[in-house]
Amino acid sequence: MAPRALTLKYRPQVFADLVGQDHVTSVLTAALASGRVAQAFLFTGARGVGKTTSARILAKALNCAERGGSAEPCDRCASCAEITQGVSLDVLEIDGASNRGIADVQQLRESVRFTPTGGRHRVVIIDEVHQLSGDAFAALLKTLEEPPAHLVFIFATTDPQKLPETIRSRTQRFDFARVPIRRVADRLLDIQRREAADADGVRFQLTDGAALLIAHKGEGSLRDAISALDQVVSAGEPQVDEPLVRRVLGIADREAFFRIAGAVLGRDPKATLGELHTAFEKGLDPRELAEGLAEHFRNVLVLKVDPGRGHDLVAASQEDLARLASQGEGWSDTDLLRLMRLAAESQWPMRDSPQPLVHLEAALLQMATLEPAETVAVLLERLESLERRLSGTGPAGPSGPGGGARAATPPAGRSSAAAGAATPTRAQAGAATPPPARGAAPAAPRASSPPAPPRATASVTPATGSATAQAPPAAALPQTSASAAPAFTPAAATAVAERPEGTERDATTESAWARTVAAVNARKRMLGAFLEESRLVGLSGGNLVLAMDHLHRSVVDAPEHRALVREELARAFGRTLELECSVVEGVVHATQAAKADSLKPLIERAMEVFDGEVIERGKGGGDRSA
Repeated sequence: MAPRALTLKYRPQVFADLVGQDHVTSVLTAALASGRVAQAFLFTGARGVGKTTSARILAKALNCAERGGSAEPCDRCASCAEITQGVSLDVLEIDGASNRGIADVQQLRESVRFTPTGGRHRVVIIDEVHQLSGDAFAALLKTLEEPPAHLVFIFATTDPQKLPETIRSRTQRFDFARVPIRRVADRLLDIQRREAADADGVRFQLTDGAALLIAHKGEGSLRDAISALDQVVSAGEPQVDEPLVRRVLGIADREAFFRIAGAVLGRDPKATLGELHTAFEKGLDPRELAEGLAEHFRNVLVLKVDPGRGHDLVAASQEDLARLASQGEGWSDTDLLRLMRLAAESQWPMRDSPQPLVHLEAALLQMATLEPAETVAVLLERLESLERRLSGTGPAGPSGPGGGARAATPPAGRSSAAAGAATPTRAQAGAATPPPARGAAPAAPRASSPPAPPRATASVTPATGSATAQAPPAAALPQTSASAAPAFTPAAATAVAERPEGTERDATTESAWARTVAAVNARKRMLGAFLEESRLVGLSGGNLVLAMDHLHRSVVDAPEHRALVREELARAFGRTLELECSVVEGVVHATQAAKADSLKPLIERAMEVFDGEVIERGKGGGDRSA
């Protein structure tokens, strides 16, 4: 007797033998046990996952003479044997591709009217039912709507969307899943053990790595994996290991992918090109290399994201799993995803190109020179840190209770002379004066700058009256709260009025004011934004003094807004305070300019990372790039 193919020899005969379809078998066995069996079933799923096999098992269970109250067929009675051998008169199995016409369906309708010859049901299995023509479906519909009590239809298809809705709505649909790689490998190892125990079986030793490699080749299809195992066993080697599987099935050597990926992850373009050409000279096709590299980086990313389930999601031995995990160390998930995409996207231009290797070389060089990406969260964190440093409350140099700002280094690209030109001298200030905060607008170079205008006076309008005061030197300026606007620039010092006599401002006041602004922001964003752009002057008795322009004062002075701010001031300061708004022209403009300057380093870094440009709208309405 000629040896049978492994796919036929180990085809499941009962529901318990099905692998990876527990969600289907549990429902079917429960329906069989209770006797609530539908008149029509629709089995959908990829190739080789057990649709037709399940249909045959269901047909055996429906007609089994010895099943009793159990859901499983006995697989020993005459009915089960006939169905297994494909000679049962009560089970009609039709190929939808070769019996797709209306005449075939009409003949089927005539044959199913008769009662079963031996069993309890006549079962019609139509494989690849989506191949039927529209007229054939229309002819089948009447029988499907009102089938005889003894008739059960089982439709199997890989493309259920091609079935008319009138057919699908009259069936119970079961979606068969792809079998997990680990379960396929376990099934292959079980076949190897059963072959060793069978007197007529084939003797071979299957390693775990080879089983995983064959399972991966099957792409979730158990039938394809068993067929591949049969092909490898036919080579006659007693030891079925990974090198044999790769040679027989034409699978590229995984070691080549490890070496190329190692050079890419090591950011070594020269070594990357060398490893690529070494693999190419060994006969590996560039398209297969691109596909394998995309899968390799996918495996590295999966083990980086979910190391606990790596053995389920990655078809590799324990040794290779450890190597894949080690290659992902030091790389972020985002960068590994970019590498995987570059490898995958390189396959499209290679399909029709006469020189596919060129496209792969370009993609690998781009991958080997890839700059690390920065997430939006990291950029925002750096922006917040920069704002804290600008306002003098950063961890490196927080402002003291006396209100003195910490010293700051002039920004890169600006000379110390320029920074000094924008800062009053000790003689002018009369006290130790800190250098300008980072982001401050420096004066133009002395060689080309016009003489500085004389100090102007600012009109100060307190809530209780009006007064005119001369602007003080920079050292006399009050310090800005961390959550309010950044510190004033020296260039804007002439636009700020001298702090009214009797006002107090310390770290406690600034902290309470920051909490007030945050609370107002949470309740009314526009009002909170106006308070952020104002300048905290200090406490004066029972009043909190702010400096702002006319527009901001008109908004803040609205009765409902004053009531809201008063409520949050009482909550933050622990006592009732009135808000006193002093109008100082130019204070908001200076604050906004300082904020804009503080964002420049971050914007420049973002342009470098994303290789972007800033589009700026000109006065004439046109766009120009900067």
